[in-house]
Amino acid sequence: MKMGRIIFFLIGLLIIQFVDAQQTDDFYFYSKDDIRNIRLSAKTEWGSTILKNLENTIKEREKHSLEIPVLEGGHGHHYFCPIHNTQFLFDWDSPKSHYCTVCKKKWSGVDRYDWAWVNFVHGANLDYLKANMYLYLATDKAKYARKITSMLLDLSKKYPAYKIHDRERKYNPGTSGKLFSQSLDEAVWAIDAARAYLVASEVMSPEERRQIECGFLQPCADLLMSSRDKGNWQVWHNGGIIALGIALKNDSIIHVALDKPVLGYYDMQKYHVYDDGWWNEGSVVYHFYPLRAILLSAEALRCRHIELYDQKMINMFLSPVQLLYSDLMFPSHNDGWYGTTLLDQVGLYEIVALRTGNPQLKEILAACYKKVKRTSPEALINGMDLDSCGDKVVLQNHLFPNLGVGVLRSGNKTVVLKAGPSGGLHGHPDKLSISIHDGETEILPDLGTTAYGVPDCYAWYQKTISHNTVTVDKKNQKATAGEILLFKSDDVGGKIQAAVNDAYAGVRMCRSLKLDSLYLKDSFVCKSDSNHVYDYTLILREPIFLADAQCDTLPEYERISGVKRTRKKGTFSFALSDGTVVTLNIPTSYDLFTGVAPGIPPKGLKPGENVYPLIVRMEGKDFDIEATWKFVK
Repeated sequence: MKMGRIIFFLIGLLIIQFVDAQQTDDFYFYSKDDIRNIRLSAKTEWGSTILKNLENTIKEREKHSLEIPVLEGGHGHHYFCPIHNTQFLFDWDSPKSHYCTVCKKKWSGVDRYDWAWVNFVHGANLDYLKANMYLYLATDKAKYARKITSMLLDLSKKYPAYKIHDRERKYNPGTSGKLFSQSLDEAVWAIDAARAYLVASEVMSPEERRQIECGFLQPCADLLMSSRDKGNWQVWHNGGIIALGIALKNDSIIHVALDKPVLGYYDMQKYHVYDDGWWNEGSVVYHFYPLRAILLSAEALRCRHIELYDQKMINMFLSPVQLLYSDLMFPSHNDGWYGTTLLDQVGLYEIVALRTGNPQLKEILAACYKKVKRTSPEALINGMDLDSCGDKVVLQNHLFPNLGVGVLRSGNKTVVLKAGPSGGLHGHPDKLSISIHDGETEILPDLGTTAYGVPDCYAWYQKTISHNTVTVDKKNQKATAGEILLFKSDDVGGKIQAAVNDAYAGVRMCRSLKLDSLYLKDSFVCKSDSNHVYDYTLILREPIFLADAQCDTLPEYERISGVKRTRKKGTFSFALSDGTVVTLNIPTSYDLFTGVAPGIPPKGLKPGENVYPLIVRMEGKDFDIEATWKFVK
């Protein structure tokens, strides 16, 4: 017995020594195999194009001063025209005057615009660091590493003097930043900056490494380790801490990000990722946003023999694909930019396909490259030949039970019903809302959101009335979760039914959809024991004509202008420009409103697109409407 214990102890010592030996391996972001892949990819036609693009990024940046700003950055969502929601035109020579391409006006004397301008400089600097990093990895030319060194040395001398601040230049414990007004942006920037540093560090002197580590890397790690928040913020905090820990060659820093109760990587994955593969904020944008941090964390930890490429992560890449429209665009649920497509994410799919070897992920990549060129720098690391993979993403009817979203398809037509959990701070009050894509465009859209720093974000885009659902008593729905009651799929469409009981006190709401080839039947019923005002809304992308309509107003819905109103009873039909005919069957009298409202949000410097809400208003205890959509093809 005694001898057995001694043997067990000795075996334990050997295991510990083996683990310790593993943990003392080199710290790196790119292995020798990765670098070999990058250099081989660089010799291909598509790879050489990527290198040229990276060189152009460097040349454009070097047209302007490479000095790090002495002013702390603000909030990027503030760099938008407050009237037109459009992003200001960034001008290197105009840090105090900001031009709107829609109203042709220069906005001056607004501090938060000036602070946000600094954000764009930091963004350009990060692109510069990454471009030099990839070019150094691809060519082994020391000049690229020296450029990284020079910029990070400048940063390391200024970073300690930056005040910790929020968007209002105040200190907000747990979420304030130094380079930026929030620790979230600090972490996003730090991940790639840490990668660039460690790649370039082999050409640095010991003094240079010490300066950058003491002046930037360690203080930034300290800031992020003291930061805490919920959701995607904390995932990025963890990603930043991990990357900085690798760059500083400090395992104790890394394990703060991994193992901290509630806030660490493992607990974040446990509590925030649904079993159906979705991040719990219920937005495509806020799915891929934390997923990038998750992926980069997994990449960083390979050198420490910590494996994060598990099935849960793979599912986070596979699941969103079944929400796609036929043109590979996603519905813009909750907060997030309208028009987000799968093509925006090819860089992430390059990495996860390489590390996991998952055949479905390879097929997704191949399908994307049938539509866009292979220009992502991450493709250099992958380098795999995708020509033998399929050229289509197979889209089917799909129910996401945890997300609470159902997708029905007939040919290239897609109908999506949203009923699930609220999505937290990035959720919208829009239970039982739908969107419709006809194969070419979204004819009944979910608008997503505009920049958080403009009034329309909260005055319109985050209102129930801006969604294709029912508003009760002219108020927003309460944050709640609906229930999918039925989901049935067939070859020409299918059925889905969902209900919500507490979006409004005392009102039960139920919506049923049946897609059958070229026909969609949409039944919406609300029941209550007391009288209410029910507003059934369709957010149309083109105006429709109302005979005998009178000018009116909808004061409770301040962003709807040009209002016209008519009184109707029974059936009302109208046609869209693509030939789709919509027929509303309503058993009682009702008011019909049309108007104009902010619609598809601006993207960059491109102005937004108006929408034309059609509102059916009924008063009473119950509400009952059936809409039939007849598509042309």
